[in-house]
Amino acid sequence: MKQNRHNDTVVEQFSKQAIPFNKIKGHYDSVEILIKMSEISKDNTVLDIACGTGIVTCEFAKVAKQVVGLDLTQSMIDEAIKIQKENNLSNMSFDLGEVESLPYADNSFDVVFTRYSFHHFLDTKKVFDEMIRVCKHNGKIMVVDVALETRFIDAYNHMEKLRDPSHTKALTFDEFAILFSDKRLSNHKQVSYKVDLELENQLKASFPNKGDDDKIREIFKEDLEKNYLGMNTNMKDKKIYFSYPITVFVSDKFNL
Repeated sequence: MKQNRHNDTVVEQFSKQAIPFNKIKGHYDSVEILIKMSEISKDNTVLDIACGTGIVTCEFAKVAKQVVGLDLTQSMIDEAIKIQKENNLSNMSFDLGEVESLPYADNSFDVVFTRYSFHHFLDTKKVFDEMIRVCKHNGKIMVVDVALETRFIDAYNHMEKLRDPSHTKALTFDEFAILFSDKRLSNHKQVSYKVDLELENQLKASFPNKGDDDKIREIFKEDLEKNYLGMNTNMKDKKIYFSYPITVFVSDKFNL
């Protein structure tokens, strides 16, 4: 089954990435934007799907009443629990599970969000529907991920698939607009920011197939002149830098 094969690839990749994931400075960027746009309070319950090592999950737990993180990879959850303990947070828990069929009842959470994960999902519409299902009426749905203009999407997805074989596809702004045009949602807001990284540091935290790291280097060298990735690739002190273009998409769930 395609979904099972893909899940195996995700688990394989992120079991390797679990420890180096927390060492990438960009993963800590702009968390305050997410908290502000979610408008969470001490009375709210929050679900973070594909929570990874719980970096954002723990930050939400410092503000919300109760936070649950769900991820497919046990190694990532193990790292998340370490961060939870370091921050002495008792109002949160982590579950192992799949995002395509969330193990929670309808209307369970005030805020349902995911960060840097949508490009790993085979069926984004199915996941999005599940997020809406478990969100309370008048709650908020938030997706944070790479969003690109259509002209960049093919080259970007090719590069990211080389870097991380569990990558499926980044969505365009138009594709996100279609998702968030769902009749169950209203009051849409979005804001964009960039995560700046150095290429070699990113490759050290990645696990491409043998030989693909050199292909990635060549792609970025070419992008210095052509700018076809949409990542503002540039050279500084003989090192290649680039920026992941991130957008935060937020909508309210109608009280139908």
